[in-house]
Amino acid sequence: MKLQMQPERWQCAITSFAMVLDLPVAELIRRVGHGGSKIIFPDLPEPKNRRGHNIYELVRIATNCGYAVTPIPLQPAIAKGDDLHDSLVIGNDFDNWTYFTNQLMCSCGVIECSGPGGYHLVAYDHGRIFDPRGYEFPYSRELCESKNLYTYCLWRMDRIEL
Repeated sequence: MKLQMQPERWQCAITSFAMVLDLPVAELIRRVGHGGSKIIFPDLPEPKNRRGHNIYELVRIATNCGYAVTPIPLQPAIAKGDDLHDSLVIGNDFDNWTYFTNQLMCSCGVIECSGPGGYHLVAYDHGRIFDPRGYEFPYSRELCESKNLYTYCLWRMDRIEL
């Protein structure tokens, strides 16, 4: 995997997918049909006011490129209605982190993160993180969190036959 820089602050998702798909981000933007720049929430600050890219429109492109995309949430849960505060997490913290980390070490894909800056996506390849803000580093929970990357869902991307 080659590190690519996100052209705009709101293009972390499409750039992360571009890295995994081994496509220039400009080509993936062409295939999706937009750069995510449209302002749809004018009351929010940059870049949260932008449309950006929904992960499912990127999953669709990845599938068309011959990839199966499997979400692996860090804390899978059963929720009572829409109230996530009243949810029942499946498994325990240690087992969930172990499974998450093992998947990250033996595959490639993208990881959804949250932090003080909000939503962010990074690419990963067998334990190496490729942050479209321009950073590449070996994965560890502690190192990610020191960079304000609080991971919550890994999207494993595996080649399939079409």
